[in-house]
Amino acid sequence: MGTATEEGDFREINIEFLAKGGDEGFDIFYKTDSFGTVKFVKFASTEPKHQEKVKRLLEEGTDQDFYIHEEDLFKYYKFATNALRADMANPNISLKVKTEKIYDVSKGVMKEYFDNNSSEKILESSEEVMEMMEECMTTAEAGFHGIAEITSKDYYTYTHSVNVGLYCMTFGVKKKMSKNDTKQLSLGGMLHDVGKSKIDHALINKDGKLTDEEFEQMKSHATEGGKIITGMNCFGGNVARMAGEHHEKFKGGGYPLGKIGNEIHLFARICKIMDVYDALTTRRSYKKALRAPLKIMV
Repeated sequence: MGTATEEGDFREINIEFLAKGGDEGFDIFYKTDSFGTVKFVKFASTEPKHQEKVKRLLEEGTDQDFYIHEEDLFKYYKFATNALRADMANPNISLKVKTEKIYDVSKGVMKEYFDNNSSEKILESSEEVMEMMEECMTTAEAGFHGIAEITSKDYYTYTHSVNVGLYCMTFGVKKKMSKNDTKQLSLGGMLHDVGKSKIDHALINKDGKLTDEEFEQMKSHATEGGKIITGMNCFGGNVARMAGEHHEKFKGGGYPLGKIGNEIHLFARICKIMDVYDALTTRRSYKKALRAPLKIMV
């Protein structure tokens, strides 16, 4: 078995997703700590000949944590979305469990991006998981209150991003927007804060009010977000505008460009509402969450 010691190069995974198989193989590791020395020991790969080993482990149950090398993250999320597709087609799995699984994968994608400065390529996984979430939400006819029951109650940039995406998607479904518009709206909601990856973590996680100088730094995340999404060349212009305009105000005085009224993209205006809604209904270190209403009147 091979070993490696660069702890920062490995990411913890949910091995359950690897039992479904996939097109590409990569190595799976477990971590050991002997006399203060951390090592990652190769357990298996996702090649077909190792699939039985993974399946046996899942059947027997284990508390062991498993990891992959960071360079294989995109492959892992391809496996994860394939596994979700299989679960979506399984009538024996409840809608609640399906939505919770999709939510967990969505959180994983965004957490990896924000916490570890991962390649923007990983964000491409968000498109497929949001499509699956839309299938669940349409089937369940879940409203904002239903979404609130599965979302994280603690505010982190990555959970907030997924939550806003789900609220935007629910709005699109309830308003009977076209499938493409609903998809764009939900993706834009999920990716609206990607520009925060360019902001110092200490500033993003600061408790309480920002200084004027800090606020000016924070404001740049809107412009940066628009640039990131435009530069990826895989999402529509509506998604980029949601990232760039979700802090504009209908009456003016917003940022970064001070747009007014219909100058602001409709999707960005919807995103702003959902952004505020999630911020108010999740816990922060300096405030309690407000109770989510049964309905949002929009």
